[in-house]
Amino acid sequence: MAMLSLDPVLYEVYEIKRLELAGELIHGLSIVHPGKIGAEYYMTKGHFHTVLETAEIYYCLKGEGAMVMETPEGEWSVEELRPGRVLYVPPCWGHRSVNTGQRDDLVTFFIYPGNAGHDYGTIELRGFRKLVVEANGRAQIIDNLRWRLSER
Repeated sequence: MAMLSLDPVLYEVYEIKRLELAGELIHGLSIVHPGKIGAEYYMTKGHFHTVLETAEIYYCLKGEGAMVMETPEGEWSVEELRPGRVLYVPPCWGHRSVNTGQRDDLVTFFIYPGNAGHDYGTIELRGFRKLVVEANGRAQIIDNLRWRLSER
């Protein structure tokens, strides 16, 4: 009898490590598995870069999903990910990948400057302003209530 894991692996990251210096390019693969917790699709943890003025490029290899992005000032965007799509994450934008597919992994290739660093702590506090959830059998973008409550 198969046991249901109470702590499933939502995503995996395979990175080609380089020196964390300006001029180097760190790159690798991100794989977000299909699934949901409640109505919210599986996603990566998400991050800003420690050097906030750093951009990142994603190339979608497989699956379907979205890139949720936001700035510290409150701008936000949710961009579609599909095979063959190149997505540019501008400097100063936090970002996370979301798998909106029902069966397939969302697989993206990423590349960013070696000195960029990662700031996961900012996202851990409240998450992103927007969530991607399933409603009526489709992916929908909704407000994150944790953000609304913390702004009061």
